[in-house]
Amino acid sequence: MKRRTVALASIVLVVAACTNAAAPSTPAPIVPTPSVPTTTAGPTSAPSTSPGPTPLPAGPDVSLAGVTDPLHGWAVVNHQLWVTGDGGSTWRDVTPPGGFATGLLGVDFVDAAHGWVAINEAFTSASDASYGRVDIWHTSDGGRTWAKTQLPRARFAVFGEIMPAVQFDFLDATRGFAFQSGNEAKGKNDSDLFWTADGGATWSADRPTGDGSQGNEGMIGFATPNDGVIVNALHGAGLVVTHDGGRTWADAALALPAGSAGAQLSFGQPAFFDGRTGLVSIGFQFNRGSVTRVFDTSDAGSSWTLAATPPAGAGAISFLDSQRWIAVIATAVARTGDGGRTWAYSPATGLPSDPTWMAMTDAQHGSALVGMYVCLTFKSNCSSRTGLYATVDGGSTWTQLLPG
Repeated sequence: MKRRTVALASIVLVVAACTNAAAPSTPAPIVPTPSVPTTTAGPTSAPSTSPGPTPLPAGPDVSLAGVTDPLHGWAVVNHQLWVTGDGGSTWRDVTPPGGFATGLLGVDFVDAAHGWVAINEAFTSASDASYGRVDIWHTSDGGRTWAKTQLPRARFAVFGEIMPAVQFDFLDATRGFAFQSGNEAKGKNDSDLFWTADGGATWSADRPTGDGSQGNEGMIGFATPNDGVIVNALHGAGLVVTHDGGRTWADAALALPAGSAGAQLSFGQPAFFDGRTGLVSIGFQFNRGSVTRVFDTSDAGSSWTLAATPPAGAGAISFLDSQRWIAVIATAVARTGDGGRTWAYSPATGLPSDPTWMAMTDAQHGSALVGMYVCLTFKSNCSSRTGLYATVDGGSTWTQLLPG
């Protein structure tokens, strides 16, 4: 299964404290030593919540990151793209020619060699040749060399001064999608979809997903070149499906459990494991609190049913396959091997607070991002910063990585 990219558009923790955000002069991260966790089975209750966030240790501010296998990953720090081939001990600058100081729209790697960067070129007026243009840089050698192409003109998110982010979803090194969700300059729900079958050297004409109230914003996830979904679609149940490569879309059937009326839904990134089966986590926010549930599909996204309700506080969940999931809950890690029916817990150390995102490449190796919003005084002098962490023992211990 392809490991997902993460974009840190929001930081969720607020602390009235001062932290030192400067990076150490000699950033040499320590690779964590594997340990054997002590587990206790328990499908019904999770460990108690953390007493509160601790200041984020000094280090670089990671704005985007992704992992492809236990050794290889990438991160964006200070308008530069860095890759690692040794689990984060060392990093190499692979920023495409010209950089992306003003217009980075998206990054993704499907493996250690093949990656893509979307850039909105800088311009000074609407008459500039680069006005609103989306360039796609692609590499097949881990960023040592890059080639550039352009997305065709979009039909809804047309060239403008404010361009939406580009979400990449590649099935392998050659076949994938680029999705522009919403156009802030025109209004909500306008979005555009492009397809490549040659690794990004050329792209199809726009396959628009609808405009106005009929459009579909959100996150895409494809199981095959034809079958995929958009979640957080802003109409219907918030989940739509295509079976013709995004040319047409329909509302997917989402079987909500009793008592869901009135809840505000927030979807996680959908994950597919073959051409038919997949999972998605959905947060249900009520006035009285919130709960996360996992739904599954066996028909390539046309219908989704409740698979399990993870333990309370399991916000960041990584799906290894349809049965094995790993979640971080405050100062503990929870694991299931039977699709969420039972869970085992063990202590987790090294994370200053709950992660905003986590991706496990296998049962032992993974990465997480922890973000903090820090104010020197109450609601003033505020700034945000995000740290990148890694585990080699299934989430029991975490060590901060220092790309850059």
